[in-house]
Amino acid sequence: MKYRRPSDKLAGCCWLGRMVDKIRASQQGNLPLLYRLSLGSTIGVDGYFLRHFGLSFPQLRNAIIESQNDEYLAQWFLDQPGVNASIIAKWNIYGPKLGTSGYPVSHVRHVIKWFIYPKSIRHPVDSLFEMIEQDEES
Repeated sequence: MKYRRPSDKLAGCCWLGRMVDKIRASQQGNLPLLYRLSLGSTIGVDGYFLRHFGLSFPQLRNAIIESQNDEYLAQWFLDQPGVNASIIAKWNIYGPKLGTSGYPVSHVRHVIKWFIYPKSIRHPVDSLFEMIEQDEES
């Protein structure tokens, strides 16, 4: 399965579409092991995303499972108390900087490149979003 890029937007929000894709793949039993281990992790991008919007992983997962399509899910997301245009705009600036020097998980980016994202050893990138996008390019 091909997942949306971290920077792709759903409901005007980056990372949301990617979480939707990963959760749907997980429900179908098609999520690779690495993604199963990190899905909803409090220390990864998922955790930062959920905390930023005041959501829990089970809450988002249930909404995705119950949604018929992306439009329905986008509306559900926009109706949540911790979600508004300003908070989405802040996330769209902050999220893509995760892993960048001076931002959370920058030390993690330097460790995981050796095991999970070796392309970033030969072609260094600055953030987790860039690392993921680089790794999944066809």
